[in-house]
Amino acid sequence: DGKVSGDGSFNSPFGIAFDISGDVHVTACSSNSVTVFTPSGQFVRKYDQTHLNCPIGIAIDSAGYSLVVNSSSGSLSIYDPSGRFIHSIGEFSDPYGVSVSPDGSVWVADTGNHRLVK
Repeated sequence: DGKVSGDGSFNSPFGIAFDISGDVHVTACSSNSVTVFTPSGQFVRKYDQTHLNCPIGIAIDSAGYSLVVNSSSGSLSIYDPSGRFIHSIGEFSDPYGVSVSPDGSVWVADTGNHRLVK
């Protein structure tokens, strides 16, 4: 039915991305979280939440690293395949989307500045 509770619950889901194993990673602004589920919907884990500030968009690169745009802090946070925070980069204004191109380039929709950033 698509509903979860307990450790797998969240408010206001925004972004969704799939990793190479098929697990789904969901960003949720209101709960400042990124939650991972198996393809069948079972809770796996939450990312380190220390640097999440209204996560909206998410993309996963070919090495399994996650790129998360935080709307409130205007940053792009990078996480290793286990969901451990690595570092944040960029100074964006209300970023909403992030994507990884086939050549591995990262693109951010810097909404508040009305631009795309590569």
